[in-house]
Amino acid sequence: MGKQKNAESPKKEADRVKFLTDSAQLAIPIGSLFQAEVPEWIGVPNKHHPCDKDDASDTSRWLGTKSWPIEGSSITNSDADKIGNGRPDSCSCTSPGSAKCVKFHIQEKSAELQQDLGPAFRDWNFHTMGEEAVLRSWTAKEQRKFETLVKGHPPSQHKSFLKPAIEAFPSKSRKDIVSYYCNVFVPRRISKLTRAGCKTIDSDDDEPSEIINSKTSRKRCQADSTSSSSKQVKTPFLRGHR
Repeated sequence: MGKQKNAESPKKEADRVKFLTDSAQLAIPIGSLFQAEVPEWIGVPNKHHPCDKDDASDTSRWLGTKSWPIEGSSITNSDADKIGNGRPDSCSCTSPGSAKCVKFHIQEKSAELQQDLGPAFRDWNFHTMGEEAVLRSWTAKEQRKFETLVKGHPPSQHKSFLKPAIEAFPSKSRKDIVSYYCNVFVPRRISKLTRAGCKTIDSDDDEPSEIINSKTSRKRCQADSTSSSSKQVKTPFLRGHR
């Protein structure tokens, strides 16, 4: 061991001096100073256990475990289900574009996604996303209470509804309240406004009064979306300017 160490010392010293005196800048340093010398494996490879349990556990820690696609399954690309510009403009629903129509197609695509992903659908918590999933833990009374609470604390007035909501719903966690706001309250509000004819909507601004419940507000909303050259209508909540 001592002789081998002494024999390698001059070579390493020469490499070190050469590196320090070399004027060329190496983009990727190569040599014994930067790369480890891994001895060639001369033993018999174990095909059933290529690495020990500890190494496998450490590798899984950093790389994770593949949950999709399932081993042995095949993924097929079909032109039948197109997205974006490839989708048809209309569907076979009785009232295309209505709330029921949209809800039906969301459920339809969710079922297709669950079928495609298999167990990964739940592993990735897709089953907890969306209006239908979130509403399972909210009663109709709680929904009305939440809507009233948010209207009393509009973000446009720099009021946060989160703390009052946590106090008003002691059985709900902070995550539950935020999830309901993002998955149910905001999409419902946007849906109502777009169906009222509004084209400019601030999704994070909730006014104290629901504008679509007023016939006057509905007319203003439609006028704002259909006539850009008509008389300016004072509806600041549609323009996003404060």
